[in-house]
Amino acid sequence: MINPNEALNLIQGLIVPKSVQKIAIQDALGLILAEDLRADRDFPPYNRAMMDGIAIKNTALKKWPIEDIAFAGEPQKQLGHSNAAIEIMTGAPVPIDCSSIIKIEDIEFFELAGEKWAEYVGKDLLNPGQFVHAQASDCKQNDLILSSGTKIGPVEIAIAATIGKTQLSVFKKPGIAIFSTGDEIVAIHEKPAAHQIRSSNSAMLEAVLKSHGFSPTVAHIKDEKSVVEQSLESALEKHDILLLSGGVSAGKKDFIPEVLEELGFKALFHKIAQKPGKPLYVGNRADGKLVFAFPGNPISTLTCFWIYFLPWVMGSHLILSKISVANLPSSNPNLDQWLPVKIKGVQAETLKNNGSGDLIHWKFADGLVWQKAGSTEQLLPFFPLRP
Repeated sequence: MINPNEALNLIQGLIVPKSVQKIAIQDALGLILAEDLRADRDFPPYNRAMMDGIAIKNTALKKWPIEDIAFAGEPQKQLGHSNAAIEIMTGAPVPIDCSSIIKIEDIEFFELAGEKWAEYVGKDLLNPGQFVHAQASDCKQNDLILSSGTKIGPVEIAIAATIGKTQLSVFKKPGIAIFSTGDEIVAIHEKPAAHQIRSSNSAMLEAVLKSHGFSPTVAHIKDEKSVVEQSLESALEKHDILLLSGGVSAGKKDFIPEVLEELGFKALFHKIAQKPGKPLYVGNRADGKLVFAFPGNPISTLTCFWIYFLPWVMGSHLILSKISVANLPSSNPNLDQWLPVKIKGVQAETLKNNGSGDLIHWKFADGLVWQKAGSTEQLLPFFPLRP
């Protein structure tokens, strides 16, 4: 039986199944780019005015006659006389033979002999190139601007649009099938008999995965080996990852490990020295298919899913801060413990609960702390369960 650190390291060695698809850029937010993007032109593609004002060549003067006006969206203009100026708007191409922009706040316009003039009234020295966003200063045509593997955020969407990409090649999120197991489980909408419970684990897993952009399928399997085998085999034809809740312990109807072996899976590990979630099973198959089988108690499923599965499938690592914890129970000499805590000021306080089947008291939990076997530490790794 391995410890949680060993389990986390083994899981990080697994490859998240990936395939590539083309989608509209408006649908690509949060996904991972599967192609390199290169500039289709210089950026900016011309010397661009960064301010409203006037464009000039001769920075030694203080007054200039206005020859013309340049707007954004118009073709580039040309200065007729080196001692003149062209009024210009932000975003317009800087006229040919102009080297600098004087911002509107530093100019006063006046008329002289029926002509419009501009006078510099600012205090700073005028410098060639000021307020000119020079052509190709951001990047040159064919420069690599986004690499495959980049997570697509709002800026990346804008960059793709800027280079004319209406569609992007992205890594498609893996297909995930969620299965609850057990004869005691009934659907959420059903009224359970005295010996039955509703399927809370599947609802939790589905909701969290959907919030992260996955589109999982959900089904329930009765505790019959043939049904388990048929259901999993069918799901593997269309999905990359199976998430199972229940059926992995040592009960007489816990068929999952046996069925998975018959379907060609090799256990990466089965059982972790932890509480809750000791019977966690993780396995893979030669074709890249993967299985995470969680113990059926709600808190066991929640803990194993949030700690081991979700960071991995999102392409990251488990990130833990540390917090001082009050009211810590004595550590278990053999098992690491994931304990529910409530944040109170700058420290956390453990919550009383009735074990891994007690969802009700966990509604007060802000997160989990990781108490290692035999530890006397009070400053413990903390994993938040709330945004």
